[in-house]
Amino acid sequence: MYLNLYSARINQPTTENCSYFSALGLLLTILILFSSFAALYGQTLSAKVELTKDSDTVWAENHLAAVKKLNLINPASDTNFLRISSSKYFLELSKISNHIIFYVKEIWAGKQTKDFFLKSFELEHEQVAAIRQEIHALGIDTLPSGKYIKGWTYGFDGITYYLEQKKENQYTFKSYWTPSIQENLKEARVLSDFLDSKLDKIIEYEKKKKLFEQEVPFYGWTYPGSAIVVKIISNDKAFRKYKRKKKKQLKDSTVGSGC
Repeated sequence: MYLNLYSARINQPTTENCSYFSALGLLLTILILFSSFAALYGQTLSAKVELTKDSDTVWAENHLAAVKKLNLINPASDTNFLRISSSKYFLELSKISNHIIFYVKEIWAGKQTKDFFLKSFELEHEQVAAIRQEIHALGIDTLPSGKYIKGWTYGFDGITYYLEQKKENQYTFKSYWTPSIQENLKEARVLSDFLDSKLDKIIEYEKKKKLFEQEVPFYGWTYPGSAIVVKIISNDKAFRKYKRKKKKQLKDSTVGSGC
């Protein structure tokens, strides 16, 4: 009898019911994230791979979800790799791939859609060698994560860099929020010099970004983790056709949505 009444209330959502289910959904989401976080970061990624003690796991959950979506190397795999990523790009070095990936999500009618676009650029052997040489010379891979550096500050704007490294059965995940503004910290100056200057020059970041954005098929988009939205103003035949397509998509996505 209770199950029948419960089903009937679901079929006829009211404002009160929507609030109830929204709160219930939020609670379930928190529980799921907490359990998956605990399972993944209980210092063990798999039977063979361990998370190092100096790793910062605060942002790892969302980051690794993006890694899976982009089909990048899974830390639980047998492949050793070095990965540097931010809202600018994903850069991955390993024996099976050396590339940089640009990735944007579509913005339409002021909202983010489910559509995304990505493009990968292979890195030359000389570029890979230069990156590894700078990391070794500056000691980038020996620096602790930002949360373990005394005086490191955090904010809502700026840019967060993620540095991952997998060596045999050890996996390290470190994050650094906007090294360029941590002017009084030696570690931040080293990171900013590498991430904001030397690395961009080595991989020809501006050139590749321009080539990528020329191919983005959207009229509005944003880089994940960035507050910047790029918009192309147009009213030609192609835009009007695209507009009708998006209008239909949005209409279809709201059918049967209930709450």
